[in-house]
Amino acid sequence: MNPRERVMLALDHKEPDRIAIDLGGSICSSIHKKSYVELIKYLGMEVDEIKMADYVQQLPYLDEGLLDHFEVDFRMVQLPAATVPDLEIFEDGDYWAFIDRWGSKLHMPKEGGLYFDWVEFPIKEASMAALDRYHWPRSDPPGHIDQLQRQAKNLYENTDYALVGSGVIGGGIFEQPARTMGLENFLVALLTDPKFADRFMEQVTEIYIESCNTYLDQIGKYLQVFTYWDDVNSQDGWLISPDIYRKMIKPKQRRLADAIKKKTDAKLYYHGCGAAFDLIPDLIEIGFDIINPVQVSAAGMETQVLKKTYGEDIVFWGGGVDTQKILPFGTPADVAEEVKQRIDDLAPQGGFVFAAVHNIQADVPPENIVAAFETALEYGKY
Repeated sequence: MNPRERVMLALDHKEPDRIAIDLGGSICSSIHKKSYVELIKYLGMEVDEIKMADYVQQLPYLDEGLLDHFEVDFRMVQLPAATVPDLEIFEDGDYWAFIDRWGSKLHMPKEGGLYFDWVEFPIKEASMAALDRYHWPRSDPPGHIDQLQRQAKNLYENTDYALVGSGVIGGGIFEQPARTMGLENFLVALLTDPKFADRFMEQVTEIYIESCNTYLDQIGKYLQVFTYWDDVNSQDGWLISPDIYRKMIKPKQRRLADAIKKKTDAKLYYHGCGAAFDLIPDLIEIGFDIINPVQVSAAGMETQVLKKTYGEDIVFWGGGVDTQKILPFGTPADVAEEVKQRIDDLAPQGGFVFAAVHNIQADVPPENIVAAFETALEYGKY
């Protein structure tokens, strides 16, 4: 059974020969550059050049030798971060910095920095006038889409991996306004000026429908999975009121999901961190096929209960090993035990893709990463 066949069975809630394995299939299931370098050394591999797939989270493109070593079933359709239009890293005192395509400034300390954080925002006030003045981004230029199309076509025709991609050009419909005016400011606006917040998210939705249509017109036929991300939950519960989510955000997510599904047969993947148990019925109703990262250490995210409650209706992609406690601080034996438990809980009847909970963070011992994926390969046979 080849990887694409294995993945499609798993996503259709059927049992393939073994569980599907993901590492680096998206920017939500990869590995921090620092841990990646140590893992490559630990395995005795060599990489000539490290290209970054995502600057913010410091995620590199993963070497094919590493992906083959762990028998990873997915490949990401994405060009290096350096090719993103108008994105340039520059020095800013003690920081590295860049301006994202939405006009926000991010920086990372030169010494000891692990990630880029949003620090300056182009929208300074919650007013309709500020939205009128704002220079809204548009879809990727044709040359960038053409490069992605050639990459996707080559991977589809010359490999048998399952392909993952996205035409979303920022954060989610809720996340992106928070990145463009600051999270606290946008949370306040949701309560004190809902007309402003609604118009902001409406404009983001329209931009994403346009960018996804442009992307999928050329690339949709090659994809097996299309990713979307929007964090509306925290470690302990909702980040915002569920009423606000269902009134102001969910209808826009549904419109975007409907537009995507008109353009591709790919399964629709929702990345939402935190305590998402009560969000899952909404995702199923919208039409999402997959939830990631299945943050098992968050409140109410017990994997046995998740599978029993929602396992017939949504695929669990992630949850394979806890990245907050077990993977960074446990022993290889602890990691192996955790992986076996999560497979026992989530893998029966398919509907499961093994991956760590979100990206593997910096300073994770390489022997723990090896233990996780080797255990998944050995124990995850049906």
